[in-house]
Amino acid sequence: MAALELYQLEDGYCYNTDSLILAHFAKDFLKKEAHILDVGAGCGVIGALLARESPHITLHLIEKDELTSALAWRNTRPFGAKVFCEDFAHFKPPCTYDCIISNPPFYSQGAKLGHDERKNMARHHMFLPLHVLLKQSKRCLKPNGILCFCYEARALQHVFTELSNVGLRADIVRFVYPLAHRESSLVLIRAKIQCKSQAKVESALFTHNSPTQSDNTQELKEIYAWAQTQSIKINQAAALQMLDEMKGTNLSLALLQ
Repeated sequence: MAALELYQLEDGYCYNTDSLILAHFAKDFLKKEAHILDVGAGCGVIGALLARESPHITLHLIEKDELTSALAWRNTRPFGAKVFCEDFAHFKPPCTYDCIISNPPFYSQGAKLGHDERKNMARHHMFLPLHVLLKQSKRCLKPNGILCFCYEARALQHVFTELSNVGLRADIVRFVYPLAHRESSLVLIRAKIQCKSQAKVESALFTHNSPTQSDNTQELKEIYAWAQTQSIKINQAAALQMLDEMKGTNLSLALLQ
């Protein structure tokens, strides 16, 4: 299988291992003809990985930053995806979805904002509050649809409370640990509407055998081998060209309708 080439801004926020782990977690839950919505899609890495699983998947992505949405459009064009450049808080979906997936910003209010607004949007939860993500996701899901997302593990009680507040319930949970002797840093969650079953806690995922960055566990190596992503860094001028191309394509499609 050829590597999945993904354009990213050289000075912008880049996808990380969390996104690959989340996509790998979600892939086994998908129907072959699923309608998928990737929320806060960034460059579109998660949506692209899932769309690659089946030629019958319909992929939509939503990303409110214009330049980043252009990257998502370019990166998912081979899968016939549709990208919405807007705030998910005000999104009116054209359909309901079998699966909504998101690696949302979850840095807490105590975390310091940087000077780069684009990176802040990708990292800090104020730009997509958890209750907004969950409430809107429920509105956009089919009755038997699933929401797959990741969040910082230490906020799990808050996550469960917010899920309950909007009428969602976690039915599968998996903790991710950087090392066997460290605290969990990330939690992967699958949630459903009005799910009555008890949550299943899957075996832990450990990412490293030692503090050495390259000393990956066998499971993480297998996730990387499945993902096979290749990052292509571009400057803002090239991204602006992509944005113009995306707008031109969208205009042509609108005129044909």
